[in-house]
Amino acid sequence: MGLRPSLWASLVPRDPRQAKPNHYAEMARVAWENRDQLPYAWRILKEGVCDGCALGTSGLRDWTMDGIHLCMVRLELMRLNTAPALDPERLGDVSRLAGLSSKELRALGRLPSPMIRHRGDKGFRVASWEEAYATAAEGIRKTTPERFAVYLTSRGLLNEHYYAAQKAARALGTNHVDNSARLCHAASTVAMKRTLGHGATTCSYGDWIGTDLIVFFGSNTPNNQPVTMKYLYHARQKGTRVAIVNTYFEPGLRRYWVPSVPESALCVRASRRSSPGTSRFIGPRGIGFSHGRIWTPPPGSPTTTRS
Repeated sequence: MGLRPSLWASLVPRDPRQAKPNHYAEMARVAWENRDQLPYAWRILKEGVCDGCALGTSGLRDWTMDGIHLCMVRLELMRLNTAPALDPERLGDVSRLAGLSSKELRALGRLPSPMIRHRGDKGFRVASWEEAYATAAEGIRKTTPERFAVYLTSRGLLNEHYYAAQKAARALGTNHVDNSARLCHAASTVAMKRTLGHGATTCSYGDWIGTDLIVFFGSNTPNNQPVTMKYLYHARQKGTRVAIVNTYFEPGLRRYWVPSVPESALCVRASRRSSPGTSRFIGPRGIGFSHGRIWTPPPGSPTTTRS
């Protein structure tokens, strides 16, 4: 697919005064953060899966779209995989951790072994796996099944882990099983179930390419789901128009730089301009737009046009 100068926002790849997008600088920062584990980090990129999406990523390719698969979410999470073990003594008194930010806490490193803290203790102490299992088993035995629940929170769990956990929970006498992923998506699944009759998406990102119009309602995809911007780039190349229903025009939707597509540093993602091929921003009139575009009156019924 050739270049499309008609979609360019300017001849300058990016405004140096902007904090984002600044992918090459961010890539350099990620490389510096992982400088002690560069061979392992490259192995993760080359052979691993993506920590930021579920597109069937295998190394630097995915099962959904041709081309390189590389997003900043994946790179920014790299240190969580390559981080060294923390010093257990740092957790001996948790009051010393109160002044640390979440970023500083993550920078402490990974847990090298099980750790236990009982009520009244100043902090955690190192425990063997046998002691950890015994402590958990004792707590389960003292609890009735109706008051026993299993909650999975670890980042990067696979469907197989969820399956094994719910089978184990039922074997222990409870069906109270939940996970942070379900809680995270609960609002969207309920909304989609009520409006579409199905609690999941009804199309794939690949379906965007070649469509006439894509409408974003209150969404900041460049920040929350940056991998979608590559699909939006290719959709725009095919002539797709974009409408944004939001009280605030997200800067990332004005222009976004896809790391694996150099031309995207110049391209318009969405614009206030209404010339052919560009997109529309719909601010406070979003409710009227929604009624007018989505609700279709039954044949023969009177219709009302609202501004």
